[in-house]
Amino acid sequence: MNSKTKLLKKEVVKLKSIEERLGLLKGKYAGKKAVILAPGPSINDYDLSVLDDRDDLVILSIKQAQDKIKGQSDFHIVNTYNFDKYNGYDYGNLDCIIFYGLSQSYVEAQMEKLAIKPHPVDIWVPVVNPPTINYSDCIHKSADYDKLLMLSSEPQTWWGTSIMYEQAIPMALLIGCKEIVTIGWDLSTGVHSYDKDKVSFKVDEAQIQYTKDSVESTPALFDWLSNKNINLKICSKSNTADERFQRIEPCQI
Repeated sequence: MNSKTKLLKKEVVKLKSIEERLGLLKGKYAGKKAVILAPGPSINDYDLSVLDDRDDLVILSIKQAQDKIKGQSDFHIVNTYNFDKYNGYDYGNLDCIIFYGLSQSYVEAQMEKLAIKPHPVDIWVPVVNPPTINYSDCIHKSADYDKLLMLSSEPQTWWGTSIMYEQAIPMALLIGCKEIVTIGWDLSTGVHSYDKDKVSFKVDEAQIQYTKDSVESTPALFDWLSNKNINLKICSKSNTADERFQRIEPCQI
């Protein structure tokens, strides 16, 4: 965990509005490298201890990837899909900043899920989703990557469809990171690291199509990031994104 995070967390929770909380975070990790941990199967292949106690990093863990690096996450990036509303996440401590995206069309129902345990939330924003927009409008299908900057100017995000595009990359950009490394973002099968624990798991056909479309639009993503002077590297042997994205190992972070 970055030394800034505990102090920022204390300041964030004092503020009343989401706009103020997001505003406080803006640019606070400029010059740091963002490491986004995604719950793809390949996350199980790596020793993540190389990330421990690194003040040059800010770690954003997506959903169940948080369990792989307890106590080290600076941000927990979450939504209520594939979410255990009764047990939630075992944080150990609440020093990380917990960021939820709630589908705009289902905000009330998703708020009810969070109220069951209840679950800790430091910042939440609506995610603009159908029926307000169509699949063709989502970030990866439209390749409108300017939407990744939406969180920096207003308290909402845009359907990704992946949480990587909806929340993780937008938060990394909001906090000022120009260098991003993903671990466990496999972008190949639509399978998650936790799916193997399900007794009868079947890959959703729509998710397979979303993943295929995401891969096809990664050349445009690379170009967009390059034009913004943002360097994104990938730690995953199965991610089939544009070959221009540099592939690295955790020891190279």
